[in-house]
Amino acid sequence: MSIIVGVIGCGFISQFHFSGLAKAGAKVAWVSDINPESARIWAAKTQAKIAADYRQILADPAVQAVWVLTSSTSHFQVCMEAIAAGKAVVCEKTLATSADDALAIVRAAQKQRSILFTSYMKRFMPAAQKAKELLPRLGRILSTHIRVHQKWGEVWGGAPGDFLSPTTTGPSPCRERLGGGILLAGGSHILDLMVFLLGRPQRVFAHLETPKNSDVEGLAAALFTGPGGVVHWEALMHGQGHIGYLRDGWDEQIEIIGVDGRLTLQSNEWNQFATKAARCIHADKAGASITEYDYDPVSPFDRAVVAFCQDIEQGRQTVQTALTGYETDELIHAVQTSARGGQAVDINWRL
Repeated sequence: MSIIVGVIGCGFISQFHFSGLAKAGAKVAWVSDINPESARIWAAKTQAKIAADYRQILADPAVQAVWVLTSSTSHFQVCMEAIAAGKAVVCEKTLATSADDALAIVRAAQKQRSILFTSYMKRFMPAAQKAKELLPRLGRILSTHIRVHQKWGEVWGGAPGDFLSPTTTGPSPCRERLGGGILLAGGSHILDLMVFLLGRPQRVFAHLETPKNSDVEGLAAALFTGPGGVVHWEALMHGQGHIGYLRDGWDEQIEIIGVDGRLTLQSNEWNQFATKAARCIHADKAGASITEYDYDPVSPFDRAVVAFCQDIEQGRQTVQTALTGYETDELIHAVQTSARGGQAVDINWRL
């Protein structure tokens, strides 16, 4: 038996979800996109029907789940309507563009008893899951250093490019589609991994910096404190093409330091998983040893989507809680609040 799904949003990111749906054996019954050609391409590949209005998908009683792959700024409306229609929902990150909207989505899913997943697929990297498995061997966690330095080009010289610059009539395409810059685009994934590995922090002191002639942040830095110890966290747009553990310009690393050892998680560029892979390094104090866990390239999207489909088919939610997307959006809100006020703030966990 395979689940029957509808896909709302057939842009660039959708290819990775369609791949996972195929591997899960899901039946794609409907596709919809504001760009009719994008919908036609995936309808032809999946033998799906095209919905000129995504509400046609929600009205089909045969559809068990919908994949919401639209711009983040439209997630709230689409998710709320899908939940009201009784569908399970898998939504691309970020769940919403505000913590309030993310909270409303989760509460609606809880009231409806609907399954809700936010597609933070980096949790499904084998290296990330190995790090989670090894964490108890570190003993008490003292300090964690997290960075995600992404190659966005020469954004700091006053000419950040069309995607990051406001238009003559409104915000930049980046703000229009994502709701913000590096904090939401790349930082959100690493905030999710922080919670996945260390749990929820309780307090944050943050700084945001916007490149000249842009309207989105190109640097987000924060100091988090809580049960997971002290976390030094940074997300940065940069133009250096030779840094990172693979020397390809992508520098994403989590280093967790405990009383009894340390773990290092080094990630490959998010869409280069066909040829590159993340790795986990464990330094064990008791054994005076260092073990490197290297993996073959594998799609974390495929792994995530297959897991989501299995849970939906079984009518359960076990591989990730419904709170996942909300937790990241609440952290983003706390970072923004602290940066605006120039002082540390308590994180207001409302669920």
